Amino acid sequence: MKDKKTDQSKIERKLSKEDLERLEILQKSEDIKGEQLSINLDSELIVENQAELLLGQRIDDPVQKFQLYYHGLSKLLKDSLPKGKEFEDVRRIVYDEKNILINRGAKKDEKGIRGSDGRMAYIEDLEEAIKIVAEWTSRKGTSAELFMAFWDKNEELGYGHQD
Repeated sequence: MKDKKTDQSKIERKLSKEDLERLEILQKSEDIKGEQLSINLDSELIVENQAELLLGQRIDDPVQKFQLYYHGLSKLLKDSLPKGKEFEDVRRIVYDEKNILINRGAKKDEKGIRGSDGRMAYIEDLEEAIKIVAEWTSRKGTSAELFMAFWDKNEELGYGHQD
């Protein structure tokens, strides 16, 4: 009795011309993994390894983001903005403008959903927001001044504001 398991490479297949073209395309894709053809300034074709190009780039660090968001930005705001139920609206208005900045312009929709999470913001955006708050606290500014500092930065970046 023959073994029912068959070696896949030994199976004879009747492949159409289209099937052969697909296989050729698939095989070619294996030849250039991670590489990109481009033209340099001297109009010469060069092959760039995409993985090597990524190595020099700054990659976000989740631990650093956590520290910046919770122990930096949020703590500064919590310690510096007015406390209590009567100032809840003040804090919300400032937080909304801050969140537009760190979420690169994402605003809340009519249901109150931003669709972006400030805890996952880019490190440089968190650092910019912390810089704004730090300058504000060093001047002992008002909540309105902090709001306007975030407002001005959002204007500068073309992000707009919460409606």
